[in-house]
Amino acid sequence: MTNDQADTAFQSLHDAQRAAQFLYMELRDAGNAADAANAKLRADRLQNEIENLINRELADWQAGAEALLPQLSIATSAAQKAVDDVEQDVQNAQNVVCALQALDNVVGVAMKFIG
Repeated sequence: MTNDQADTAFQSLHDAQRAAQFLYMELRDAGNAADAANAKLRADRLQNEIENLINRELADWQAGAEALLPQLSIATSAAQKAVDDVEQDVQNAQNVVCALQALDNVVGVAMKFIG
């Protein structure tokens, strides 16, 4: 994996984390405390995964991560789209569930980086 690809992977994780944080704030501001708490947990989980990656040497995960880059990019795009859908109508419970599932998918892919 090149340094550019590693940078792309870290950027994707940070983008997904920002999406989770934004979802948390939108849901919190809309008074949806339960789903806001779920989004916050996912944002925190992504932060933990990012920190785990930073704490490991890049060489330890580069080889396996390269194959996951397309999957991570797709998962991050899906998470951002789902968050954008929720932003348009925070009260729409179906969009909230979709956004949380997409973030779960990003967390799952992120965990593969250290596994």
